[in-house]
Amino acid sequence: MKPVRVVQISDLHILPEDGQMLAGVDTSLSLVKVLDDIKKLSPPAELIIASGDLSDDGSTQSYQRLHDIFDTLPCPVYVLAGNHDETETMLNHLLAEKTFYDRQKSLGDWQIIFVNTKREGASYGFVDDDEMRWLETRLSKTNQSVLLVMHHTPLRLCASPTCQMQNADQLLKLIKQFKQVKGLIAGHTHNHAEEVHGDLRIMTTPSTMVQVTHNQTEAPKPSEEFWAHHQADISRYGYRLLELTTGGAITSEVRWVDA
Repeated sequence: MKPVRVVQISDLHILPEDGQMLAGVDTSLSLVKVLDDIKKLSPPAELIIASGDLSDDGSTQSYQRLHDIFDTLPCPVYVLAGNHDETETMLNHLLAEKTFYDRQKSLGDWQIIFVNTKREGASYGFVDDDEMRWLETRLSKTNQSVLLVMHHTPLRLCASPTCQMQNADQLLKLIKQFKQVKGLIAGHTHNHAEEVHGDLRIMTTPSTMVQVTHNQTEAPKPSEEFWAHHQADISRYGYRLLELTTGGAITSEVRWVDA
């Protein structure tokens, strides 16, 4: 069986009005550039995963704009809410014929499972008890190879609490009980990283609008701005290409689009 080709995009931060800028970037135009590159893939992707922070302000207008952009794509898009998203507004104004919000998706020999790490009113990630129990149940019921998708990563890539998942150790302890879980992809940190934990490969994916270098030793003090300990790079936009093969192997690479 041929590999299943999947693309992950993350941290789109679409704004409600044409021409609005965030960190010096028109986030809609940067997304269109990334999607234009994805459309050129050969063989093409079977689906695109958009792993959160789809809107910057959670507004109806931003999701309607994103709806129109996704409508130009030749393959389905599966979405997940990030800390900037308003989930109910997203569900009401983004979902369409080609855009889906599902908790799981079977694709060939693989099961893709979407995990909610969003905590209302917080930038950091957290997987609550109900979500942990749901995930444990889902994993116990499948023998397929599993790719987990979430917005926040359990990797500690930054000293700032807002960049982290608060109960990452608890989540990883659960996941590692299930050897069929082969990969975990996330966003939130606006950069790319990868770690291998036994049979589990954990990857983060760049943003489609700005990349961030994080201070890994010193968190901002309460009186300091976020950018006092972070640096922004708007020279390129990124996405992740994954190929999921029979037997549970994952081939993956980050692809860059020049601004």
